[in-house]
Amino acid sequence: MTMSGLIAAHSKDPAFSSFYNRISQRGSKMKAVIACAHKILRIIYKLLSTKQTYQKEKALGLRKQF
Repeated sequence: MTMSGLIAAHSKDPAFSSFYNRISQRGSKMKAVIACAHKILRIIYKLLSTKQTYQKEKALGLRKQF
């Protein structure tokens, strides 16, 4: 699971790369990788329990502007 956190941290997806950068600045890089892996697990659990699909806007915390 930590490999998925490491790959997500260095991906082009801003949801995970910005999260990784924010955590790694205030602590060790390995803790940031574990935090990314934990975030992935929480997202997967939520998606499976509610039977929803992954939406990048929700992962980024963005809201649609009308």
